[in-house]
Amino acid sequence: MMETGRALMMQSQWDQAETSLLEAQRVFMDLEDHQGAAQSARNRANMYFQKGRFRESEDLCQQALEWASIINDRQMRATILNTLGAIKSANGNYREAIKTLRLCLADFHSSGNRIRQGYVLLNIGLTQIEISDFAEAIGSLNQALAIAMEEKDLNLVEICYQNISKCYLAQKETNLAKSVIDTARKILPGLNSKALEAELNIIDCSILRLTGDINGAARLLEITYELTVEHKLTALQADVLLEQGLLEREKGHNDLAVAKLDAAANQYRQIGLDQGFRKAVQALENLKRKNDAP
Repeated sequence: MMETGRALMMQSQWDQAETSLLEAQRVFMDLEDHQGAAQSARNRANMYFQKGRFRESEDLCQQALEWASIINDRQMRATILNTLGAIKSANGNYREAIKTLRLCLADFHSSGNRIRQGYVLLNIGLTQIEISDFAEAIGSLNQALAIAMEEKDLNLVEICYQNISKCYLAQKETNLAKSVIDTARKILPGLNSKALEAELNIIDCSILRLTGDINGAARLLEITYELTVEHKLTALQADVLLEQGLLEREKGHNDLAVAKLDAAANQYRQIGLDQGFRKAVQALENLKRKNDAP
C-alpha cells in the first residue's frame, strides 16, 4: 500500500495517494512497525508539502519524527528533518529552518550519508543567503563544495560555485567572485550544460558592471540572451533581462531600463519565480524614485 501511495504521488493523484498511505500507516501501527509507520507519515508529509499545505505537513513530520526516534533510525530522522527545514523556510522562518537543518545534518553525519550531508549544507547556505548572512553562507557552501568534490557530484559542484560567487558579489568582493567563476569554468568539464554556461555568464556580467566595464557587460549579456532564447532557458532569460535593466540604469538610459526591468518582472511572474519578480519590481521602484527626485 505504501509503494502504491508513493506511485500515485508521482502521478499527482493526491486523493488516492492519501488513501493508500493512510491505510498503510494504520496497518503498520497495528503491527507496531514504527519504521513503516514513520515512512508512511513522512510520505504523506511530503505530499502535503508539494500541495503547499505546510501546517498538515509539519504535523505529520512531527509524528513521523516521534516514531523514527523510537527505533533510533537516524537516516529517517534526517530525511524528516530535511522536510521540516523546507517547511520553515517556505514560511519565511529562515533562522528556525537553519536550526532544523543543522539537526538534519547531524543525523546524516551519524548515519554516514556523506552526499546527503553535502546537500543539507547547500540548503543551509541558501537559507543563510535569504537572511543576507553571506559570510556564514560562504562557509556552509564551501563545506558542501568539499563534499561535492570528494563525491564527484558535478551537480552539487555547479550549484556551490554559482552561489559562492553570488555571495562574494553581494558583498562587493568582485575580485573574489571573479576568481570563483574562473575556477568553475576550469573545473567543470566542457560546460556541457547550457544553463550553467548562461548562469556563469550572468554572474560575470554583474562583475563587469560593478567594476565599470559597461561595454564588456553589455556584449556578454547580448550573447547570453541569445543563448537563453535558443535553448529555451526561460528563467535565465528573465535573469538576463533584469541584469540588462540594471546595466541600462547605470548608463543613464532610464526608459530602456524600465522596459527591460518590466519585461523581466513579467517573465518572472509568468513562470512563478517570486524572488526574481520581487527583485525586478524593487529595481523598478528604485528607478522610479530616482526619476521622481527633484
